[in-house]
Amino acid sequence: MPLVNYSSSSDDEASGGSHRETVAERQSNRDPDASANRPGEVGKAQHSSLPPLPSAFHDLYAATVRQSTVDDPSLHQGRKRQVPHIAGHWPSHVYIEWRPNYEQHAALTRLLTTVETTLNGEIKLHQFMTSDLGAPLPLHVSLSRPLSLQTAEKDDFLSRVTESLASGSMQPFEIQPRNLAWFTSPDSNRSFLVLGVSTTGGEGNNKQLMELLEKSNAASSRFKQPLLYQSQDADMARTAFHISIAWTFAKPGHDLSQATLDLFQKLPLEEVMGWKINVSSVKVKIGNAVTSIELSRRGSGSDRTRLLFDES
Repeated sequence: MPLVNYSSSSDDEASGGSHRETVAERQSNRDPDASANRPGEVGKAQHSSLPPLPSAFHDLYAATVRQSTVDDPSLHQGRKRQVPHIAGHWPSHVYIEWRPNYEQHAALTRLLTTVETTLNGEIKLHQFMTSDLGAPLPLHVSLSRPLSLQTAEKDDFLSRVTESLASGSMQPFEIQPRNLAWFTSPDSNRSFLVLGVSTTGGEGNNKQLMELLEKSNAASSRFKQPLLYQSQDADMARTAFHISIAWTFAKPGHDLSQATLDLFQKLPLEEVMGWKINVSSVKVKIGNAVTSIELSRRGSGSDRTRLLFDES
């Protein structure tokens, strides 16, 4: 007996081959909404019917495969490492992760398309929204500069950050986009198109974000690492938090016309500015290991996730 009871081509030919129903047609006949779920036509029904993956699953695959043991900008669209790789040192980062839902991802993609149309070829813009294979990527709000921890330091650094953030003094909160702007990184030769963010209902003081920043900087300072936003005064630091959505090697103040910059202020941002982004954890990435620290958890525990590859 065959594993699947399909008719053979000879059977179809014997019956005259008057009707050969394709897989898509059979699914469409069973499900009137199936046409919206075909590749390239993914509908909301498909996304809403599937349970979300646990956040720990995403952490397992947060690192990309190393393509070279040396810094090779040709493998990364001309980008160079902000912190050069040194044997025995671990590139590290403290940040808030945000995974836009289907509607948010689509809205940001439309926004970037509008921006590129506005730029009209003035600069080359690279987006952070999807991977080279078209898979949606997470975005983030940085709470530290790019760090480089020695092997003997990394566990102690993680313990101190975890103890500070998971002490119970910080509870989950919400942030929301407030503007679209250019941010020129002091750590690289790139400029970033960013969504500036602020604490929801915080009257502009960004109290929770500033508290997270201070805790992260305190741990970085203890290990003689560079501090984030410390070169700015307190008022400027409060408005510096952002989510990068694209980047360019151009310097917008020099390589973009003022007319284009002025036009950015007229982009349709009402939908994006109304979003509320929940902040319930902080991620600490050390090498290829990501640890998620829940803000609402009391004590020094954390959700330690994934160690994909050993780095020396």
